[in-house]
Amino acid sequence: MIRKVSAAFLLFAAVGTSAYAFDVEHALKLLMDKALSVHITARVTEDGKQTIWNMNLSEVTISGRAVSIRLNGSNIVVVAQFTPYQETGSQVLLVAQGQTWITSPVNKEVKYATSFKSLPINLGESVLFYPLGVNLQTEKYGNINIELEIQVVPYISDKSKEKGDTGSANQNQK
Repeated sequence: MIRKVSAAFLLFAAVGTSAYAFDVEHALKLLMDKALSVHITARVTEDGKQTIWNMNLSEVTISGRAVSIRLNGSNIVVVAQFTPYQETGSQVLLVAQGQTWITSPVNKEVKYATSFKSLPINLGESVLFYPLGVNLQTEKYGNINIELEIQVVPYISDKSKEKGDTGSANQNQK
């Protein structure tokens, strides 16, 4: 009797496990089909022309989940979050939130600013976000711009292109 129950239990467990594996595999496929890849290129330019610093970030996310970037300088900190909300077809609502802290080198006073912008974009379209506005006057470099270029693409089509740095941050300094 115990052997019959054990055999029945093992058969049930094996069938249940394969059904569970199928459900997990199916759920992962659905998630991958809906996944988005967010590419961010952060640049600091002098007078809007010459790039003096840049960084690339690519991260996989889903609709409604933010991708964050943090830039630390000697007297500035910029934190930006980009949340894509996939709408119909190739339409995405990209919500951009930015926070900046700028410390004055003279009196060590800290200025804090926030920005919030929602942009309707198409998948694959690049948009520019200026967390400090267009120009920031500095003693060392003159007028500088901090610009963030954001592009949202489907993860599957992004993965089918050349194998890149998806999910990691790369820093390139000039």
